[in-house]
Amino acid sequence: MTMIREVEAEYRCAFEDFSRKAQRMQWLTARQNTDKTTFEEALFDLEKAHFAYNEARDAFLRSLLPASAQVPALDDKDYASDVPMLAELIWESAGRPDGTAEEDWRRAEAIVKCALATAACD
Repeated sequence: MTMIREVEAEYRCAFEDFSRKAQRMQWLTARQNTDKTTFEEALFDLEKAHFAYNEARDAFLRSLLPASAQVPALDDKDYASDVPMLAELIWESAGRPDGTAEEDWRRAEAIVKCALATAACD
């Protein structure tokens, strides 16, 4: 039972961190003239917290299930759907300029890949 409590505590901590990072993004998005670097760093931190939360959530779920139940591990493909959302946030934060779709998409992909690689090392 102690292990379940430890895993639950890690899950709650990851959720709180993800929630704080999401609130920061909301605050930055609502502000006008947010520095591009600050915005992208916050977006990276949010994506990293998102990965950590998902891992903690899955670990907590595995701790509650019987040993015979299998929970599939996540891989890079599970996060491909994050790229369009991040690209749109980048575009909106820049004031919705014309002609930046490809660059915004590349930046979003880079954020996802870098956050995933960093989260895997933590």
